[in-house]
Amino acid sequence: MRVLLAEDHKIVRQGTRLYLESMGIEVVGEATNGREAVELAQNLQPDVVIMDIHLPELTGIEATRRIRHDEGDIRILVLTAYDEPAYVHALLDAGADGFILKTAELSELYKALHEVALGRKAFDAETLAKANQHIAGMSAQIEGLTERELEVLRHAGHGKTNKEIGIALFISDRTVQGHLKNIYEKLGVTTRTEAVAIALQHGFITLDGDKVS
Repeated sequence: MRVLLAEDHKIVRQGTRLYLESMGIEVVGEATNGREAVELAQNLQPDVVIMDIHLPELTGIEATRRIRHDEGDIRILVLTAYDEPAYVHALLDAGADGFILKTAELSELYKALHEVALGRKAFDAETLAKANQHIAGMSAQIEGLTERELEVLRHAGHGKTNKEIGIALFISDRTVQGHLKNIYEKLGVTTRTEAVAIALQHGFITLDGDKVS
């Protein structure tokens, strides 16, 4: 099995690599951001990408979406510290094949990796149930976002900082922070990645092909 690691934390990336190689799995490359993950997946053609959610430049969710769109045979196993229902639902929509927490045993990672490599899904049933319950009433909440808030989300989805978003939209950092706070409250989330994931899931924003400046 040939595996590509997409993880921005060096110590996690190195630890995962050492474990996989000790189990006889070939790690063909390492990506430190989402955009690099997409490029390396195209160039190296691994069997499986082990993908983090929180990646610079391009989120793991959007990187998963692009890899599955362009390279349908490559499997995606998400390895993350976050199990919020919105993340799980967005990852399913993006085409992820499995989801495992960083708190899991190494043996669980090994099992999940083989499941997705064989073309099966590796999602915990309880996690999926929570995701479906959470998403059921989300459309109405997203419809409550203003156009300015959606613009902020689009820029956030491209990995821009508050300062960069402010420059692009000709508003202050504090105003951007205020918009994000309102977005989180409306969607019932606590992070920008989760907010972007929900908006992408429902088609209120798109990132693929978007050109934001």
